[in-house]
Amino acid sequence: MGMTRPAGILWASIVLFTAWMMIVVDPSCSGGVSNEECIACHRQADLRSRRGKSRFIDSVRFAESAHSKNGLGCISCHQGITVISRESRIPHGKGREPDCGRCHPEVVKEYSKSAHARVSKQICYSCHNLHYCISFREMSGEERKNICLKCHDASRTHRWLPQKELHFNHLECTSCHALKADIGLIFSMVDKSETAKEKPLHYDQLELFTKTGTSRLIETLDQDGNGEVSSSELGAFMNRLRENGIPEAALEARILVLKPTHDFTSKGEQTRDCTLCHSRDAKFYSHVLLLVPEKEGGYSTVPVARGIPTRFGQRPVMDDFYLIGGSKIRKEDIEDVLAAVKRIGFKWLDLLGAFIILGSVTSVSFHGMLMFLTRKLRRPPPTTEDADLRPLPVRAWHWLHGLFVILLVLTGIHLRLPNLAPIFATFLSAVNLHNLAGAVVLFDYIFWISYHLWKKDFKSRFLISSKGFFRDAAGTIHYYWYLIFVGKDHPVSTGPHLIYDPVERLFFCLTMLLLLPAQIVTGALLYDVRTAMPAISALGGLRVIDAIHLVCAYLLVSSMVVHVYFHMLKKYRRVTR
Repeated sequence: MGMTRPAGILWASIVLFTAWMMIVVDPSCSGGVSNEECIACHRQADLRSRRGKSRFIDSVRFAESAHSKNGLGCISCHQGITVISRESRIPHGKGREPDCGRCHPEVVKEYSKSAHARVSKQICYSCHNLHYCISFREMSGEERKNICLKCHDASRTHRWLPQKELHFNHLECTSCHALKADIGLIFSMVDKSETAKEKPLHYDQLELFTKTGTSRLIETLDQDGNGEVSSSELGAFMNRLRENGIPEAALEARILVLKPTHDFTSKGEQTRDCTLCHSRDAKFYSHVLLLVPEKEGGYSTVPVARGIPTRFGQRPVMDDFYLIGGSKIRKEDIEDVLAAVKRIGFKWLDLLGAFIILGSVTSVSFHGMLMFLTRKLRRPPPTTEDADLRPLPVRAWHWLHGLFVILLVLTGIHLRLPNLAPIFATFLSAVNLHNLAGAVVLFDYIFWISYHLWKKDFKSRFLISSKGFFRDAAGTIHYYWYLIFVGKDHPVSTGPHLIYDPVERLFFCLTMLLLLPAQIVTGALLYDVRTAMPAISALGGLRVIDAIHLVCAYLLVSSMVVHVYFHMLKKYRRVTR
């Protein structure tokens, strides 16, 4: 019984489609040119085109490429080459241009909308060597960056970027320039000792630390079996390594693209939003993973707690990765503080700073209120101290110093609370102004020290003498908290104390000879972390330096409040001439 007409058409279509697939998709199946025939000529190192362009193909690297591993032959891409003539000078025709979209339609569609597509329709070949390309997951961060660096001079175009070299060390280009890419924070266990032959720790080095009855490190790390390694679990495991044969075991961190995109932004300003990373809401925090070596070879990944970068115990699990800004306080955190203070963790520094500033403002406000309520008990002072008798250079320094310290405070508030107090146009503007103000404060502090040493009045004006200090200080405190309210004379009546009494001298010494130098030194170290890392490590690490800088900032803000109020009180101060 013969086939019906529709059935015959269907079978004919299937046969024709199969034949087309064999010839077009993999022409080698139709008896076409084989890879061996192509490589026989193209393995010659001196093989060149008519225009002198090298046509050499490394057969070993080609065999390891993603295309070769997926069964694609030479003429799978170089279609139209069906015959090789050994007698001809050029043994085959040019063939059709490789069509990447035939295998990668979604990538080509995405790429066609990007800025790169407007530059070149064939930039696929410029970025990806079709003969040697490997899987994206197999490429290291450096290999991924090198693709971009073929055309882009990152050192020249990133002059605006603070801590440029540090960013280049921990980031690949597409971490910032492919805003739709899926990125994550990836940790790996390493040996940081100078004698280590290989930096990453392999399974055979860690096998002794696996849980009894299992051969998988993941089960050892995840002790409670909840599918995530907590900060305490990872910290305990790293301490075991350090105490039992690998004393320099540590974690190494990189921010890597987990799922790439070919839609690169054409608006450079979008990549200059520092809070994309320097924030608790950073995108990569959605994927925080630990690379765990497996017995069979290779690595597996396991999610880890996002708080690991800010973990700080007897010894942190990592020494060279601390993302400044990862502990910024937010509006939601303030609400959390009211509910459960103990959950704030490393952000206790902000609580301490808020308490210091609030304490100084409250004290000044309370004293001012008492001054107002007792105003009728005071008589006008017999002499006034309104005239500023300080030399002109000192007065100029005082105003310049004050203005730039205020600028430091305002930019610091923006940097610390970008969501609550965005004082300046952009986060980057605040960074640059903060650095500028810091440099000016450094130089005018040097001028202040140098000027008074040159005038030889530093000791007489500012330093504290132990002789009679405690007696005079007690009398001064009694004056400011009682005698001034009733219009009595200041207990210290003669000498240089008319300018600075014992309490003012102590305040001045703590501020100008302790807090401000500490703020300047820590600020200088944080200005270029990469260069200053040896000194930072010697002083306790990046977290310690950042904490000192932050606490000094809060204390300096508090001291400014007290300093301004002290100056206002001088017009009410009665002294005996």
